[in-house]
Amino acid sequence: MTSPRAEESLVTAAVRRRAGDRYAAAEDEVRRLLDVGLELMRADPAGSPRISEIVRLAKVSNDAFYRAFRSKDDLMAAIADDGSRRLLGYIGHQRDKHSDPADQVRACVRAVFAQAADPEVAATTRAVLRHASRDPSAGSVAIRRRIAELLVEPLRELGSTDPDRDALTGSCATFAVMEQFLWAEDRPTEDDVEHLVGWVLPRADG
Repeated sequence: MTSPRAEESLVTAAVRRRAGDRYAAAEDEVRRLLDVGLELMRADPAGSPRISEIVRLAKVSNDAFYRAFRSKDDLMAAIADDGSRRLLGYIGHQRDKHSDPADQVRACVRAVFAQAADPEVAATTRAVLRHASRDPSAGSVAIRRRIAELLVEPLRELGSTDPDRDALTGSCATFAVMEQFLWAEDRPTEDDVEHLVGWVLPRADG
């Protein structure tokens, strides 16, 4: 049986390759803008990087910037969103290393606390949160709900009679305690992790 790709005309194939090249180039430009914006935020957490400086260091044109982002706030929001997605991927990856539900909860808490425990990660997280100027509360609500989704099944397996509500409570508590350490520039210890895990797990007993 002939595949759809084998049936396309040479013109269609050429257009597809050209579109792919343009997409790859655009993706590279956007990634450079994100990386430079984040680095400038880390270098001067209290400052506000200028678009002219961002495009110069990213080696892209002003037109390329405005094709991707309507404003500097749009870029800052994209940096925050990118960081949130990376964090959620990391938490999910750490959870999935374990089969025991209690260990899965522990892994989620430890992964969230890592944002404050590692000095380099903490500096980056503080910089992103300071510059998430458009609606930081919306991002915070979304990420806590996504973390809660990662906790629902482990808590259900542990016997929770209301795993959705317990997961959201545990997620909000975990994130709030992490932010306490983060803004105090204090590093949570393994005992801090275990203390919070011990608070979350009994809630699964109803």
